[in-house]
Amino acid sequence: MDQTFINWLLVLGIGFPLLSIFLGELAEILERQKHSLANAVRKVRQYLLPPLAVLLVMRELLKIANTEDSVRIVESMTWLAVILAGISLINAILITQKPEKKFQVQVPNLLFQISRTVVVLGIGYYLITGTWSINISGLTTALGIGSLVVALALQNTLSNLVSGLLLLIARPFKIGDWIEANGVEARVVDLNWWSVTLYHKTRGYKIVIPNGSLAGATITNYGIEPVWKKVEVGFSYDDPPNQVIPAMNSLVDGIEGIEGPGYAGISSYGDSGINYELWYQILADGEAGKVYCKLMSRIYYMAKREGFTIPYPIQMEFNLGEDRKLPSKIPQIVENRQSEMVGYLRSLSYFFTANDAQIEQLAAKSQFKIYGAEELITQAGKPDAGLYAIYKGRVKSFLTDNLGNIQTDKKFGVGDVFGEMAIHPGEVSQISAIAEDDVEVVVIPGEEIVQLIQINPKFASEIIQFIEERKKAIRIVKGTKDSVTLMNGNGHQKVNL
Repeated sequence: MDQTFINWLLVLGIGFPLLSIFLGELAEILERQKHSLANAVRKVRQYLLPPLAVLLVMRELLKIANTEDSVRIVESMTWLAVILAGISLINAILITQKPEKKFQVQVPNLLFQISRTVVVLGIGYYLITGTWSINISGLTTALGIGSLVVALALQNTLSNLVSGLLLLIARPFKIGDWIEANGVEARVVDLNWWSVTLYHKTRGYKIVIPNGSLAGATITNYGIEPVWKKVEVGFSYDDPPNQVIPAMNSLVDGIEGIEGPGYAGISSYGDSGINYELWYQILADGEAGKVYCKLMSRIYYMAKREGFTIPYPIQMEFNLGEDRKLPSKIPQIVENRQSEMVGYLRSLSYFFTANDAQIEQLAAKSQFKIYGAEELITQAGKPDAGLYAIYKGRVKSFLTDNLGNIQTDKKFGVGDVFGEMAIHPGEVSQISAIAEDDVEVVVIPGEEIVQLIQINPKFASEIIQFIEERKKAIRIVKGTKDSVTLMNGNGHQKVNL
């Protein structure tokens, strides 16, 4: 009895039983932990070890030739068990969803299926040609010719398949990423051998793009973070950038879906005006289209109330005189609303005690400004630009109570006034005022109101009463106690509310 025989006898008589016991205990431990490898270990013990042991006995101990049908049958059973255990192992390690264990690898469904197919076809080929020694060269030739015919008939499909494989290897994006390709912008929800499926949550539809088209496209991957968007607009060279840029930055205030502040700046100098860009961040699944349209609408109202000009190409014919000179600037029509302003301020009950000269002084310093629906006029925590008197439209106001909840304060109509904190330098607004529809207001500078308080005691008394009532209304909602300090003709007066 040679040493090799004894070694194989020890391996098969002692080693295999011990290995079987070890795999059984390991499978039970993994099953108690609900580990995904438990099934693979169990199949190795139950299906692979027995035929492998029999095959080794027949080959190494009994010395039965590999060409015998009995050996071939047992070897085939062994390799079939390898296929079964291998697929279980692939199922445990390669997954198409988010990994739950450290050893798991997330792969696209196409790569997952290819891995399983390679195991089956590879072992199947070995069984046919190696174990059973079957010559399949004729079949291979026939398959080659048939494959050529199929390839010509299905060249578009095969192009998508190859493109899909290249996308899986390059991985320019993964499931869950927000991408832009072929003019389409949406989130990736599926990636397979033929196509990529995108889903736009707010629009409520899916877009299927063949991999062949996607492979030749320029792909912008925004990932899963908030993405940067921009709106573009041009203003006249007569509008100073240091006035335009802050006004544009304020456009994003109060728009749901926008993350953080806006960043405006000059993008270029055009033929008819200065071109600006306003950049802002929005969640990829947010209502990007609605936000964009809302910003474009706000630009119109902002330009109106700030007096900015949005230029556009104009074709004009000029009758050139003897000097043969074109005018250096097209005349602009300036609307004079001074008398309208005076009449409106005189109609407000808050200024009944003011004389004509004082009214005219206020009118000369005040401005008409318009706001679009849902546009923020004043914001809690920020200084008021002035005392606002509603000329047209309706305004609703909100504030935050002591529990951090947003509460509706009240609604303002034509003739109502808000923004009284502009009278107090350094103080901030306690309410946020939002236009319910198109609103036009008269903005009276705070310093002009303070000056009127100092020279008109009756007005000072009435404005103190007005602010006291407004403070009480806010106190009811907030549950806080505030005080107001105003300057009148006799000095400072403090009102505790």
